[in-house]
Amino acid sequence: MNEESIKKITDDVTAILLKKNADYGGASFDLGLNGNMVHLWDKVKRYKSLIGCDKKEPNFESIEDTLKDIIGYAIIGLHILDDETIKNKIYG
Repeated sequence: MNEESIKKITDDVTAILLKKNADYGGASFDLGLNGNMVHLWDKVKRYKSLIGCDKKEPNFESIEDTLKDIIGYAIIGLHILDDETIKNKIYG
């Protein structure tokens, strides 16, 4: 692991996030941190099932896709947290 390998992953996740946000219209933000937690939980359960799966290839998203989605939802969570913190400072 080095800066270049980390940057490649984060660049990939950034591209995925921007494309999905355009497709879904920011829906990942609609339910706040609780909704974000549910999305993360679903992805972690997906990751767990993929790791325990005896099949070599899943029918849909891969382990790599799932891990990138987990990173993406963590980034969305940080954005939601930042937005809520700002709103709390403004509206008390």
